[in-house]
Amino acid sequence: MKLYQLTLNFIKFIFLLTFTFSHAGSPFASTHASINANLFPAEIEHEDVTRSPYKELYEEIDRINLGATNPRFNGSVLVGYKGKVIYEKAFGQANRAIGKPNSLQLPTQVASITKTFTGTAVMWLQEKGFLNIEDKVSKYIWEFPYENITIEQLLAHTSGLSDYIQFSGRYWSSSQPMYNDEVLNQFTTYKFKLKFTPGTRFDYSNSNYAFLGLIIERVSGMQYKDFMKKYIFEPLHMNNSYVFDPADEYAFTHARSYNANFTEWKNTHQDGVYGDKGIFTTAQDLFKWDQALYSNNFLNSETLNNTFSPRQPWNASKNYALGWRMRTFPNGEKFAYHTGWWHGYQGIFSRYMKDEFTIVILSNRYISGITKNSELIYDTASKYLNLTDLKGNLQKEIQLEEDHAGEEIQIVMR
Repeated sequence: MKLYQLTLNFIKFIFLLTFTFSHAGSPFASTHASINANLFPAEIEHEDVTRSPYKELYEEIDRINLGATNPRFNGSVLVGYKGKVIYEKAFGQANRAIGKPNSLQLPTQVASITKTFTGTAVMWLQEKGFLNIEDKVSKYIWEFPYENITIEQLLAHTSGLSDYIQFSGRYWSSSQPMYNDEVLNQFTTYKFKLKFTPGTRFDYSNSNYAFLGLIIERVSGMQYKDFMKKYIFEPLHMNNSYVFDPADEYAFTHARSYNANFTEWKNTHQDGVYGDKGIFTTAQDLFKWDQALYSNNFLNSETLNNTFSPRQPWNASKNYALGWRMRTFPNGEKFAYHTGWWHGYQGIFSRYMKDEFTIVILSNRYISGITKNSELIYDTASKYLNLTDLKGNLQKEIQLEEDHAGEEIQIVMR
């Protein structure tokens, strides 16, 4: 290992030791560290889908362009309503080499859906008093070379940081995986120019969440993967979830990553970076995560409201909150979701919070268009369940815009 890397790791160790000691009263240093797992159900509930309207809805979801009708889809689907699962199925192969099929209990990489965990964990730390999202990032990562970027700007993708995924390979010649410290080292060494003044616009960048992963480590004194295990996965009974570390050995099978032609997608040096991606989980565990966010047992109502408040103007239909993508509609409605794509892994996790309606689609074989099926499932369910008319005045406004445009054309033609 190069001298600068040894020095950087030693300085980080001293920083973590000092920071953790100075926060001796924190939950991480006390006997009250764990979240009460008794507040969260160990098992998910299922609706009786042999009765109407769930029977008919189940059958119609089956006919949507997913695994039951599309042999190219390789993954799992889960739909929940009012705390109960109303549809779940797994399709295709998790590991073709050994003939292992996908199952609802088999972990798969959820890629950027990881950001929902990272962002919410940061909000949990704020609620407990260990950071403030209005703080400068440099308060917790002293090496961070940009003085005016805040934690909230990382969360909302308004920092102006370039995306390390697009360029890190140019500065990484090792055959070993690159971790978050190395991402930080590239930014401190080369001081990449910001794309814009922090806070002035939105630009999705995985670097934001790689640095949030580091902040979680600096504040807690724990590795990101251990923090997630202790404060989210274990208390929420997410027993098939973990943060992937290429240096670890896994005795169990997870769903392999495949190209469209079923060639296996190998790991790259960037698979060591976490926070922006890296969580392996299941559709059922994501439903447990979803349900935990409906109670005040994990985050209080004020924090939840802040977490799911869009940071862009409401007329930006594709919006972003703090760790969550948002769809905002002209009639004031909204829903939260996040997509994921890394190698052959794809997915979407949609939370229609007003109706407590949840859709999880996870795939370990790359095919285009699967995330569009989330809204198709919602529209289908609206025929059977009393769901909110999210789009409401949307079509009316589109028609008004078209009529207005037509009037302008007529005026010009005159």
